[in-house]
Amino acid sequence: MRTKILKILSTIHVIMLCSILPLYMEQGYYKLGEAKGIMYMLIGGAFILAASFLVGLTKKSEGVHDILLRALLLTNLVTLIFSCDIKTSFLGLEGWRVGFLTTVIMILDCYFLAKGLYVDEYVLAAVFITPFLIFVMGVLGRFGIYPIEIYGSDTSFLATIGNINWYVGFLSIFVPAGVGLAYLQKPGSKSFLACSAYTVVGLLALLLQGADSGLLVLLGTYGLLFYLSLSDRSSFHRFLVQLSVLGFSIEIVNLIMLFYPAAYNYEKNYLITLCSNHTGLVIIAFSFFIYRLSAFLDEISIFWKKDLYKKVYCGLLLAFAAITILIIALGKIPYNFGNGRLFIWQISFDMFLNLSSWQKIFGVGQDCYYSYAYHNPMWADSLLNVLDGNRLTNAHCEFLTILIERGIVGATLYYGFIVNSLKRIIKKEPAAIICSLPIIAYLFNSVVSFSTTVSTTFLFMAIGIGLSLKSAQE
Repeated sequence: MRTKILKILSTIHVIMLCSILPLYMEQGYYKLGEAKGIMYMLIGGAFILAASFLVGLTKKSEGVHDILLRALLLTNLVTLIFSCDIKTSFLGLEGWRVGFLTTVIMILDCYFLAKGLYVDEYVLAAVFITPFLIFVMGVLGRFGIYPIEIYGSDTSFLATIGNINWYVGFLSIFVPAGVGLAYLQKPGSKSFLACSAYTVVGLLALLLQGADSGLLVLLGTYGLLFYLSLSDRSSFHRFLVQLSVLGFSIEIVNLIMLFYPAAYNYEKNYLITLCSNHTGLVIIAFSFFIYRLSAFLDEISIFWKKDLYKKVYCGLLLAFAAITILIIALGKIPYNFGNGRLFIWQISFDMFLNLSSWQKIFGVGQDCYYSYAYHNPMWADSLLNVLDGNRLTNAHCEFLTILIERGIVGATLYYGFIVNSLKRIIKKEPAAIICSLPIIAYLFNSVVSFSTTVSTTFLFMAIGIGLSLKSAQE
């Protein structure tokens, strides 16, 4: 009975989190991160307390994944106790609020959601209606159309999420989820059309928002979907349909920019360049050609060699990664790349190397990057010079930020937990594709981004939901 009540409570919690947190504002864009951070603590904290009362934490470990989760909680506690600023580490930096308390709520949120919740078309509609509105507001905002007046409006802020980097983080969860939903539907069905409409609007928001990191979201989403679709020919055909949907979205952006270029209120970027010259039509034509070729090979009984295809794909990915690392190591990428990110990464890595042995292992404290860096004259001067006096609160690379704030142990357990979760979720395909795509897209985006209460919170939610889903075999 208690488990059933927990499932109902978990379902309500997910709907509330996806509906309230994205829209919640107190004073417009002014201190928006602070407002959302506190709201998440309230929503998440209330759920954790209720769930703990209903079922509590299992005393006995339930495998490697459960051990990783418990170890992650423990190391976060150790990091808090020995942090350079206990208050900031516990509550989080003002305006960000991704400290110990928020982290624990996210981890426990994932833990209780993994125990199960009810998922049907009505629940999915309730979950995705608000993100859909956020997509629409973001697209309209890029052309100076504001359905509602928000205090502090600026071209670098979108919808009710805020800064475009926060917006991309939000999109990295909910756009891939839409792609996964549409992928699972039968082409031509009503559910397929509804999910495709959601996906197209989400892709438009991603392509138009203005930050180049959106390209990483696309690469992560369609890269993983392609790999999963190599399992059999019918799955590969479904992937080609989704690739056509992407091409359709890209062509819409191209036509908008052709007819209304002056209306776009942000600087040109890689994504807008990608959409030019009818790239979308090329993608659609390519998808159709490959689809017909694959269908022809099926007709003449050419067997699908999934193991070979997956090995070739993984080999190409490794080669690409090696070349990218080599290019960076040889200094072929300018230090002002990505709004000075290479400068920030270099300073942050040097900062880590100069930490004490204990701090290298357990970090300086959650959300304490700013507190540590700007109380050290050497790092403070370097950051102030590079950023022209602007405040830097993180390394603009989640891995580097976590390495400094939580140390080697914290970073290892954090990514170990996520990778282990992703591995377990992928085994539950096809249903868990909806959750695995957001996880990988978030990780891709996090290479140049950071933790926020409108992205990382939903990452752990997606992990929890993915772990709760049953596979087709089950």
